[in-house]
Amino acid sequence: MKISFEKSCSILSNEKWGLNQNTLGNLYKSLVGSILDYSFLCLNSFSENNIKKLQAIQNTAVRSILKLKYDTPSNIVHHEAFNKLKLLTVSNWLFELSKRYVGTGLSHSIPLVDRLLKEYKEGFESRYIEYPTPLSFSSVQKTNK
Repeated sequence: MKISFEKSCSILSNEKWGLNQNTLGNLYKSLVGSILDYSFLCLNSFSENNIKKLQAIQNTAVRSILKLKYDTPSNIVHHEAFNKLKLLTVSNWLFELSKRYVGTGLSHSIPLVDRLLKEYKEGFESRYIEYPTPLSFSSVQKTNK
């Protein structure tokens, strides 16, 4: 038996279950958000049209969770989703995941890269690298000869 996502959201928001919008929002983030989180590398290669389809699914879920009218404009749905459920749009969600992925990858790499990233984040306060690196050490040896 196939149940649409819209129907499952409306079933969950039924008063007999007693679930409020925060619980439903957390349920959405846990179930659907985990799919986005764990497959975002594949989703980044999706076409703009496919991202729009995912966004339409999220908009339908948010309208159901927050009990918004079906004809509520998308920009208002996105605003309400962020303010009340702390839910980003699909494209922003993917962007944030990519940013975290790259940042984590870089921060667990070479110590020199760690230092360069730290200096970059500090707003270029230190334009001079205080720590000797293999390159700077070899250039000092050549000038001393």
